Amino acid sequence: MQHGWYDRKIRRVRDLSCGDTRVALEFELRRVACRRCGKVKCEGLDWLADHPLYTRRFAYYAGRRCANAPIKTVAAELKLDWPTVKTLEKQYLRAQLAKVGTPVPQVIGIDALSIRKRHTCRIVVSDLIRGRPIWFGGQDRSEESLQPFYEWLGEKRAKRLRLAVMDMWPAFRNATETATPQAAILFDTFHVRRHLGEALDQGRKAE
Repeated sequence: MQHGWYDRKIRRVRDLSCGDTRVALEFELRRVACRRCGKVKCEGLDWLADHPLYTRRFAYYAGRRCANAPIKTVAAELKLDWPTVKTLEKQYLRAQLAKVGTPVPQVIGIDALSIRKRHTCRIVVSDLIRGRPIWFGGQDRSEESLQPFYEWLGEKRAKRLRLAVMDMWPAFRNATETATPQAAILFDTFHVRRHLGEALDQGRKAE
């Protein structure tokens, strides 16, 4: 048991506003010297957010607002800068993922997103039964970029997959067939129609 403290100081953090009035909480934060390791550590306060300048409930509110509004809008509403709101949103999302636990999907959707004006590509995998994304990563649309998803999913959970919905990109199909040979593959109707349209156009030109 630790008795006494190493030092203490007054901290001020932002809390939820009361109407149009911003609210800040002022409190005493103590540090203690651990007798086992010899290091000086801050006391843990479960109502503080991971970000040292805000309460947990304020960070939760800011992160939840980002689900319904752009970060720029939330930043203006809370009078914060863009990077701070983005940090709070990330903390909120990590907390939500921790509550959900490890996904064991049976039906997944695989798609690629272009970001930074198409200079960078990322792959997003969603649990289509639960209606939420479960993995985001990769550097392009290659088979090598999708393989880390199946490594993250693990062999046991991969065997639970029954259906994978994707476009007609060969790399996605090859990676999925290698990792989950028991899963059926379904091409989404948008890309099927597009390929059929292109085939018909080529046929008309050939005539």
